[in-house]
Amino acid sequence: MKRFKLVTIICEAVLEDMIVKELDRLGIVGYTVSECRGRGTHGVRTGNWRLSTNVRIEVMVDEATSVAVRDALMRFDDDYGLLMFRSEVEVLN
Repeated sequence: MKRFKLVTIICEAVLEDMIVKELDRLGIVGYTVSECRGRGTHGVRTGNWRLSTNVRIEVMVDEATSVAVRDALMRFDDDYGLLMFRSEVEVLN
């Protein structure tokens, strides 16, 4: 088994391209993006139209890279809805 940090980013869909560029800049070659809906401090995100959609971006990285991801994306936090969290994962295959 391999152990990684799973960094999950939930943000406004408008940030997707900017975040992917930051991941590329950090040398991260794999990520998963999915649309998501819900409610939080920035209100309800129904996904009924593109500007009200959230995306969930996930990457599995080492701890140092997880900190670099956090540091790189914090600049978006003041102006956009953005939530990041990290968890321990084990890859089974």
